[in-house]
Amino acid sequence: FCSSVMDDMPFAQLYLGVDYDDDYLEVELDVESINKLASLNLLCHEHESNEDGRTRCQYKIRTDDLNAIQTIVSEEALKDEQQTLIKLIDAAVELVRRDPLNESNEPHLVLLAHSASCSVVASAISSWKEQQLQNQQSPQRVEDLLHQALTVVTFGNICRSFCDGPAYIHISMYDDPWTNALGAHLGNEEGIGGGQNAVYFHAYSPYDEEFTNKTLQTTASTCSLKSHNAHNLNSCLIQYLCLIMRINGIQSFRALYDSARFVDPTAILDINPKHFAVNYINHGELVIPPRIDDELLPAMIYATGGDQWLWNNDDESHTDIDEVLPDEIEARSHLEESFGYSVFEEIQETCCQ
Repeated sequence: FCSSVMDDMPFAQLYLGVDYDDDYLEVELDVESINKLASLNLLCHEHESNEDGRTRCQYKIRTDDLNAIQTIVSEEALKDEQQTLIKLIDAAVELVRRDPLNESNEPHLVLLAHSASCSVVASAISSWKEQQLQNQQSPQRVEDLLHQALTVVTFGNICRSFCDGPAYIHISMYDDPWTNALGAHLGNEEGIGGGQNAVYFHAYSPYDEEFTNKTLQTTASTCSLKSHNAHNLNSCLIQYLCLIMRINGIQSFRALYDSARFVDPTAILDINPKHFAVNYINHGELVIPPRIDDELLPAMIYATGGDQWLWNNDDESHTDIDEVLPDEIEARSHLEESFGYSVFEEIQETCCQ
């Protein structure tokens, strides 16, 4: 689906994390573990029972949250998942060493990660970097190789330990509770942690708190990674990235990074941009319209069929989608105003086959 939204850009998917067939997993926890998980709101209280004069409490942990738990409490558990990524980084860096000017025009490595998987990617990059430093290579040389060889794009990241080197692009929503609490973003007061010279793209999702509460009325816990659709890759984040690239006519992630980092030394303004009648949000050479999250993002979600990927999208909650997403006429109007006639049909033909 993400490939279709990005105009059939080819992706190779690596699954990182845990997967179970059931919604809940039964395990026994000690008191210390229970207290730690309860402090993170990751436990669903089930019931209490008395056995031999002792109170026995039964909790549930949603399997959707296991990746977040693994990310927060266990770095050792990530080691096995790092090996594939380290091999990919090795190959990408070796290509740069052999052809530093890219005369062969080979595509460079781009890693896209969402949510808890960002921690696995960040840990793999840090492990690779440490291995190179142990081989007596200078830190600057290692970071230069990583920067030239590797582009990392994160969606709703839950990680603040991205090491310096790669070209990072971090995409998240202002109203994403998980990225705000645990991730690297511009509003992080404890230090961004997104890597040196990282590029950040933020916006507001169309899913306000009232809509989120309605769609979660039938669920046992609102503390899951799926508790807010602002954290949803298929129904928010990928559409936002697609809009930025469409508006600016960019077709590669490295070109997106380079454009966002570009500083024109000849651009000297007599008037501060904050006094302009229309306040465009500029990232280097990129232009991001001020109405992108109010009009274009909801329209793109509708056109790509992103509403079909909303979490907790049952028959009852589906009726509330009209409150946050436009209808076909409004979505068509917003998209054709920005991208020209027939763009709505082109997007639907690509994404909704």
